[in-house]
Amino acid sequence: MRHIVPERLPDMTVARSGHAIFFAGGELTVVGGHTSHFVPLSTAEYLADGEWHLMTMAYSHDNGFFVVQHSGDVLIGGGHVEELGVGQTFTLERYTPSTHLFEGFGCLDRRRVLANGTQLADGRVIISGNHYAADGIGCYDGHPQVAHVKDVRQGRSNPYILPIADDDALVLGGNDIYDNRPDTAWVDRLKGEPFRVPLLEQWRLVYTDQPFSSEACSMGNRSYLLTATDKSGQLGIIVLRDTTFSLLPTVGAIPMEGPFGRVFYKGPVVADSLRRHAYVMGVDSLCHRQYVLDIDYGRTPAGLTLHYTDSMERATITIPIVTPDGDLILAGGIPNDNYKPLSTVWLYHFTTVPQQAAARLSSWLWVALALAAVLALAYIIYNRWRRKDNTVPDVPVAAKETFTNDKANDIIERACRLMDEEKLYLRSDLRLQDVAVQLGTNSQNFSESINNVRGQSFSQFVNAYRVRHAQELLRQQPDMKMATVATASGFSTEASFFRNFKAITGMTPREWVGSLST
Repeated sequence: MRHIVPERLPDMTVARSGHAIFFAGGELTVVGGHTSHFVPLSTAEYLADGEWHLMTMAYSHDNGFFVVQHSGDVLIGGGHVEELGVGQTFTLERYTPSTHLFEGFGCLDRRRVLANGTQLADGRVIISGNHYAADGIGCYDGHPQVAHVKDVRQGRSNPYILPIADDDALVLGGNDIYDNRPDTAWVDRLKGEPFRVPLLEQWRLVYTDQPFSSEACSMGNRSYLLTATDKSGQLGIIVLRDTTFSLLPTVGAIPMEGPFGRVFYKGPVVADSLRRHAYVMGVDSLCHRQYVLDIDYGRTPAGLTLHYTDSMERATITIPIVTPDGDLILAGGIPNDNYKPLSTVWLYHFTTVPQQAAARLSSWLWVALALAAVLALAYIIYNRWRRKDNTVPDVPVAAKETFTNDKANDIIERACRLMDEEKLYLRSDLRLQDVAVQLGTNSQNFSESINNVRGQSFSQFVNAYRVRHAQELLRQQPDMKMATVATASGFSTEASFFRNFKAITGMTPREWVGSLST
């Protein structure tokens, strides 16, 4: 277990819960929800230049759904029609990030609240889910009127809608439209017949009444992670690949007790497919302390780390979002009272550090670099002397350190910070010992840390950063020559670039660029 200190970002203009949160046009954006006294909101806001900017929506969407489309626009629909979370609406609107404008333009196939949606590769948006009203699967294909596609075997509130092919998706969830947990776990399929999943009857999917994106739980390559509990309340993670469900192997049972008592996990998995980590949020029984379960699913079995905060005035129950840097943001939400939502915004650092800590780290690095330079000079002098007298026994540069899991985790945390800040991965001739020296450790300990904590070799560790850098270059300049991208990202050859890009993303660089515009 690890103590974590979140950084408080500027508060939102309006306290919110039941709102959507996403990145659109590179900006953190929150939409709709309800505010104090359980009143629906027809406003949204985005964070830019260190402050929140309020926007007016066409309609209110408390517990509505949202879909960030391939075009960059955001489709928003449904929600409660009245205060206190009552009723459903037909409303459908579009948000354009480049203009910060909302346009009411269409109508759902039926009144919906606590629905969800996702866009398929063929461009259609599939919508399903409802609360205390009939459910079904609808389709938005660009026309103002959403079309009814098919009925469902099991009506659901706030379901997952998970694409398994360019033109197919599964619909599944934890609760029916009346907030009950059905005895039999049915999965509906857009292009096929519904089917039962016995594993989902032993491990029931965790339900949330907060808007979320089904894509947030994606591991990439149309594979997904889902939170579930057994009859004892033990949390487990379900892996979905195609139509196959299985339990994610982990190094041990997911911890249900923190250093201060029982942990109550809330909501779905939020995955960072680039770094192959996933997160589940939790609170204590009084909502005074926040917990974050970090699942390192890039390893087999997956590593588990439970992070806990100091006591907070009001810990939040809401769904986080992964930042482009791989950190987590929680905005608004409720501790335990829908009438008193929060406006607070917290940043949980997993791959970056706050400005003050970065300054301290920078000072420490200068000291470490100076010390490393002295050691390197002494080593060079020693080797020259040893070559003159080959009777001197060969000894390591530094005595082997006492090695523990905490030591390994500390080395990797510092290595990640070093990579993010100094961008060492852009050096095509970067060696294991080069980084080890800057970390103040030896090559063996650094290599073992990468293997134990990340389940990777040094090359895999560095190449993951290079691929991420290449993706940023291609996102900004899709027409850039691949040879130039390879060199600019630190790869020694174009062949190495293509091989590692495909291994990490599942696509060639050209296929990945093509996916940005579809």
